[in-house]
Amino acid sequence: MPIIRTLYLSTMLLIFIFVIYIQSVYATVDPGNNDSFLNSTTSPKPDNYAIKVGEGNNSISVTRYFPPYVEITMGDSITWYNGVDVPNPHTVTFVRDLDNIEKIGVPFYVPNNTKFIPVLDNLGAPLKEVTSNGTQIVMMLNARALTPTIITSDDKVINLNKDPVYGFEGSEKYINSGPLLSLDKEQSFDYFFNSSFTIVFNKPGLFEYSCLFHPWMVGKILVK
Repeated sequence: MPIIRTLYLSTMLLIFIFVIYIQSVYATVDPGNNDSFLNSTTSPKPDNYAIKVGEGNNSISVTRYFPPYVEITMGDSITWYNGVDVPNPHTVTFVRDLDNIEKIGVPFYVPNNTKFIPVLDNLGAPLKEVTSNGTQIVMMLNARALTPTIITSDDKVINLNKDPVYGFEGSEKYINSGPLLSLDKEQSFDYFFNSSFTIVFNKPGLFEYSCLFHPWMVGKILVK
């Protein structure tokens, strides 16, 4: 019996030493260990985050981003999608300065003899004002507010495709998703709408965006 007890204790001691050794080995490669992680030759894979644009149904509508603040790493991406069950559009719009804000409706000068013919009868009339210099000012829907659009730092306008994925450079004057509608409500309209909008963030910094339909909706992204 003493021999068996001695062998048992020896075995348990060897197991204990082996466990301590394994833990020490894994500690040197654990990404949670800052020193070993900095010395690692492998880079973490980019992540994709999802932000819900609004919430609601037939009874209530919540005009905010969920979540309104996100911290990500350079190279990560964010996909925005509409969380409203009824057709209530929202946009994701980055504006670098106030001179480049795009409105839903914008005024245009047209010759005073221009005649606007409605496509459908009894649909209405354009909002216009006749000026004293022989022209008229007509309010029209702004394509840059209602479609995915980029305005670069040198004022180049880029029109994106449906449900686009865009690589964020950080110098853009204007980035707009266009109206986002939920997937199941998209077919209720003849007009072009997106279901999602994705940006890959390639520059660190703190960036703020808002909704053109609801300016009080504000989101912030910290890219590390």
